[in-house]
Amino acid sequence: MTSIQFGTEGWRSIMAEGFTSQNVRLVTQAIADHMRHQARGGLQTRSPLTIAVGYDTRFLSDRFARSVCEVLAANNIRCILSNGAIPTCAVSRYVVDRRLFAGIMVTASHNPPIYNGIKIKESFGGSATTQTVASVERLLGRHPVKNVPFEEALRDRRISHDDFIAPFLQGIRSFVDLSAIRRCRLHVIVDSMYGTGGRLIERLLRGGKCHVETLHADPDPLFGGQAPEPIASHLVELRKTVRHRHASVGIANDGDADRLGIIAPDGAWLNPGQALCVLLDHWVRTRHVQGAVVKTVSNTMMINRMTKALGLRLIEVPVGFKHIAKLMMEDKVLMGGEESGGIGITDYLPERDGIVNGLLLLEVLAMRRKSLLEILRELERAYGRWAYGRFDLHLQPSQVERLFKRLQSHPPEKLGIIPVAQINTLDGIKLIGRDESWLLFRRSGTEPIVRIYAETPSPRTLPALLGSGITLATRS
Repeated sequence: MTSIQFGTEGWRSIMAEGFTSQNVRLVTQAIADHMRHQARGGLQTRSPLTIAVGYDTRFLSDRFARSVCEVLAANNIRCILSNGAIPTCAVSRYVVDRRLFAGIMVTASHNPPIYNGIKIKESFGGSATTQTVASVERLLGRHPVKNVPFEEALRDRRISHDDFIAPFLQGIRSFVDLSAIRRCRLHVIVDSMYGTGGRLIERLLRGGKCHVETLHADPDPLFGGQAPEPIASHLVELRKTVRHRHASVGIANDGDADRLGIIAPDGAWLNPGQALCVLLDHWVRTRHVQGAVVKTVSNTMMINRMTKALGLRLIEVPVGFKHIAKLMMEDKVLMGGEESGGIGITDYLPERDGIVNGLLLLEVLAMRRKSLLEILRELERAYGRWAYGRFDLHLQPSQVERLFKRLQSHPPEKLGIIPVAQINTLDGIKLIGRDESWLLFRRSGTEPIVRIYAETPSPRTLPALLGSGITLATRS
């Protein structure tokens, strides 16, 4: 039981080791116990208690989703199963549109192909709250797992199928100015990374001047042999294709299409913080909306400078979109973003959506009538140029413990030649220099690794700054 732990976004584990059919049923039983307890506590206003279930393109995800439904149905919870592999954000949209109690998505998101996982979506469409996750973890193994054969539950309508994509696309059409994009002569290369994004962006933009090509649109459980994470090192083909075809922009989505990666016309990768700043600038210019901006501790300092100049409140939170979603529900939040490529925007859903954010970036290009590089350079002239990097380091648990104890008791006094001016312990340990350069060490919430992040105003010093972090982490 204790080996099953929820991270920053749901529960994930290696298939056939931690992620097994037995453990999927165990976790689902705990989720069912939590949901029924919530309903008995008077929080259930929907009758009957109904949960949406979706799944991604990973190996056996459809079978694991059926197992989830069998346990839910045995607990007298009606479940609606998607009729195919879908983006996680489609589950969120379906839950909100149908006013359901919750949603469950079988996915390991951006993790390597050997992983699978389960994400829980609350009735508002966002990630499960800390309280919900804690409740589910407490209930693991508390009661015997109930189960009913899938076909039997299908016959008595405790399980049904539905199309989740149609309402998902309708929600996008009502939020993004697709007409403006279609009228503009843009050449867009989309990389779906063999995941659930498929040809959805291409489908939404048919019939106009905007030309869209999609790479890796067909599902592949092995994701071409790498993790479906839209970071620079995983987008080599997209970068080459954008340059070779002289495209306006490249857009990449992760395995379950809730994260965004952007490639500029010259093949350069925009880090997610830069993408958020482009969208924020556009939102303030076109919608004239005021509100707070939420960033995770690992995101760019450009957001800090930009929000200060625009007179917007800035709130910093730990890594994990659930922290952003919570504030989007409780506060007047304009936009929130995390370093991993998840961005949430007010008036849509308190959830990240890689498809929506990719289309909104195209809306920026269509309305501004400028190239992405021109827009980015304008922002850099106004708020400073920032170079960002990340390195994922595999360490033994004992090494991880020694590293964080050392950082807590004897943190470095300098980042290279720059004195450390501040230490942030909101999530991991972040060393901030006097020139606003920074180095962050934090444990991954989904894999057995330590993530090392670095950012500096001078691109020339980034390799040395990131290298110093790696040296510090691997020192015995």
